[in-house]
Amino acid sequence: MDIRWLADRSIIISAAAGTLVMDPQPGSRPGPDVDADASVVTVSNASGLPGIEGWESKVPIIRGPGEYEISGLAVRGIAVPLGDATEPRALNTVYTLDAELMTVCHLGALNGPLTTQAAQLIGRVDVLITPAGGTDQAISADQAAAVTRVLEPRVVIPLHPSIPSDGADLTAFDQFVSEIGLPKPEPASRVTITRGNLGEAQRLVLLRPQGS
Repeated sequence: MDIRWLADRSIIISAAAGTLVMDPQPGSRPGPDVDADASVVTVSNASGLPGIEGWESKVPIIRGPGEYEISGLAVRGIAVPLGDATEPRALNTVYTLDAELMTVCHLGALNGPLTTQAAQLIGRVDVLITPAGGTDQAISADQAAAVTRVLEPRVVIPLHPSIPSDGADLTAFDQFVSEIGLPKPEPASRVTITRGNLGEAQRLVLLRPQGS
């Protein structure tokens, strides 16, 4: 499967069975490389709803917790409280994708530690896409590192809202990279991950945002 980072929390995963678009950006819509007949969109929380306007009439939208089998893609959504003092019932949905004998997990807008129950519901993770620090409302770098240690993925892909759209300055990742203690690789526009190249040791992948 191929994984690309567009901006903020927006990710496109292209697998053999179809394409999963996670938290699309406002104003975005299916491009020429997205087969609308074999695509699914996920939204992690209410703040991501403006991003689905260009997709709603074209592809199925998953908006919350549950188990889904759509367009050949097996997706699970796990509800995690957002810890929002102004809205204590606000939820973030952590999504997992099972495809090509691997499990990919996108933590969405997670802004604090994972509970033991949430970690158990998420289960085994091969590829973790995690926020890695950001605004006052986002998870901190040390919290993101702690979640990474709990889930023990083979591949870690961090996202950070302050990375410029051209990916020219990735220093915002430095604290997270230091916290997890993995070598900082050269950034790439996309990563191709297969069951065969997962490897035994945990590794870090840095992606450059590609825009909408």
